[in-house]
Amino acid sequence: MILSRSPLLAVFLSAVLLVCGPIAAQALGGQVDVAKAKRGGNPSLCLVAFEGSATAKAHLLRVLKQCDWFTIVPTGAKASYRLSARHTDGASPGLSARLVDGGGKTYEAQRRAAGGGDADEIYYTVVDDLLRAVFKVPGLCSRPIAFAVAGKNSQKEIYTCRFDGTKATRLTHNGTISTEPSWGLNGDALVYTAYSASTTSVVLLDMVRGRQRRLSRFKGLNAGAVLSPDGKWAALCLSRGKRIDLYLLSVETGQVHQVTNDLATESSPCWSPDGRYLCYVSDKAGSPQLYVLPAAGGKSVRLVRDRVEAVSPDWSAVSNRVCFATRRGRQYVIAYVDMADKTRERIVVTQTAGDWESPCWAPDGRHIVCSRRLKQNRSLWMVDTVRHQTLPITGAGDHSLPSWATAK
Repeated sequence: MILSRSPLLAVFLSAVLLVCGPIAAQALGGQVDVAKAKRGGNPSLCLVAFEGSATAKAHLLRVLKQCDWFTIVPTGAKASYRLSARHTDGASPGLSARLVDGGGKTYEAQRRAAGGGDADEIYYTVVDDLLRAVFKVPGLCSRPIAFAVAGKNSQKEIYTCRFDGTKATRLTHNGTISTEPSWGLNGDALVYTAYSASTTSVVLLDMVRGRQRRLSRFKGLNAGAVLSPDGKWAALCLSRGKRIDLYLLSVETGQVHQVTNDLATESSPCWSPDGRYLCYVSDKAGSPQLYVLPAAGGKSVRLVRDRVEAVSPDWSAVSNRVCFATRRGRQYVIAYVDMADKTRERIVVTQTAGDWESPCWAPDGRHIVCSRRLKQNRSLWMVDTVRHQTLPITGAGDHSLPSWATAK
């Protein structure tokens, strides 16, 4: 079966029960080099001056450490970057920062919280502004992560949190199984799969208006939806005709177009950054493998040519890399392939114990959020694909299938 021991297995098995042009090898335009930090370590940063409370200082340092683009050091004598910052309290708190590199180049960022808004947001947006200025990458700190949380009686609901696990917010209150969240439209929309009795449906949640509507509720399977980069289409899995194939569904009209048509079982589609291709999982070779084909339909191409199981792909719009979960011995690990590399070498980035599953790229194209199952616990972790280091996001619980909103 396609997703054995994957967090999608229960969803996939339930779904099955309901059913009785060449790809460019070169990087896409606008690709960012996210490997500026060498495998030996990140550039060092010292907070040499801070005006404000000790609480504000600690919060800023915590966000800088969690972003994983700098190594925080206590003294500035040999630091690659020297940071001065000022935090002001009041009805509209503010944070300003001035970063100076070893050559004397200065980067500045300043944010003020809206009256009555989230006063903590300024720490995350200021660090994002610095990352964008210094490394030329979209910031990851202020963008929300959506994920599924298991509760009582096998129920699941969709939550969001910040990249450090704070500001956990429940989005759905369906009282059944709500799972497989996927962001679209730069975080203004989210799609997920909802289970009710013996049916499934794909639901679109408008994050701006706070409304939701069903996109797809055909007989049988409706699952695994992901929105196209322009938000006009959802790629999803349907079991029309008693076979699980990939389809495109118009978000505006509900019209569907079949993309695959074979005896194999397809799942887990994701879009290429330009919206022209889909990467997905198929068992047509006898075991779950990754394939790429034009979104309009056509001939599929196998992404990695080996016999090792590969599932749950995600395609970065920044680094033009596809990450996925793959088997190594008796456990799952996270790996990626660079679409600009014709060899499609599989780079494994998690080395520690546990099953590492359901990866999704961070907005910066360097880091990945995924779930880690260890004994009875399943939590969210951030993985650095450059240094192969990991950082926890959520604590003990049953948290799975994360999706990180892209930068606005």
